[in-house]
Amino acid sequence: MTVRQAAVIGGTVGLLVSVAVLALMWFGVSGVLITGPHTDLMYLFWPSSLMLTIGWNKTLVGITLTIISVDLNILMYGQIAILLRIVFRLSLGKSN
Repeated sequence: MTVRQAAVIGGTVGLLVSVAVLALMWFGVSGVLITGPHTDLMYLFWPSSLMLTIGWNKTLVGITLTIISVDLNILMYGQIAILLRIVFRLSLGKSN
């Protein structure tokens, strides 16, 4: 797997996570992501979702912040995929 393929796969996963969380928020059932008394999986899988405002889908500022937050999530998952690729290649004894 190349670095580009790892980044694309990671970015795709980041986009899918963001879309899934936004869909749950749209339908008003994002509470299903809360496990236990103090754990919200939304913030675990999408840390930049803290940027979202009440009008995340209605106001220009909210929509802009949502797009930026999704972009940050895509970049984060892409970087994680690249780092995992490096770790796996190093553990197998192969050079980049």
